[in-house]
Amino acid sequence: MYSYERTVDKNAEQVFGELHKILKENNWVIMSYIDVKEIFSKMKEKLNPYYILDVCFPPAAVELIRDSIDIGAFIPCKLVLIENDGKTRILMPKPSVFSREYLNSDGKIAEKYESALIELINKI
Repeated sequence: MYSYERTVDKNAEQVFGELHKILKENNWVIMSYIDVKEIFSKMKEKLNPYYILDVCFPPAAVELIRDSIDIGAFIPCKLVLIENDGKTRILMPKPSVFSREYLNSDGKIAEKYESALIELINKI
């Protein structure tokens, strides 16, 4: 499975806010986010709330880049929040899968940090 997925009974804005708080408390950084719904609205298209976040744990980036300089193609970690019917699906592509398949790495370093991020996601 290339991704981790969890659905919660909260709207995307609530999930975004809780994620922001939990990540910050654990020294993760939201480097950027895209409000896809807002972009669609500028094109007069409708879409349920949909966010794409780039998140980083700086010590992980150091360790991952030292393991494989090309990991930058797969980090920072991406989180996607997709709201539908008052529930939000949280989707995270797994860097460990991409490390093993494309970077000639065993993926163990990436697994360590993606497991930590999954633990944080599961607090929502």
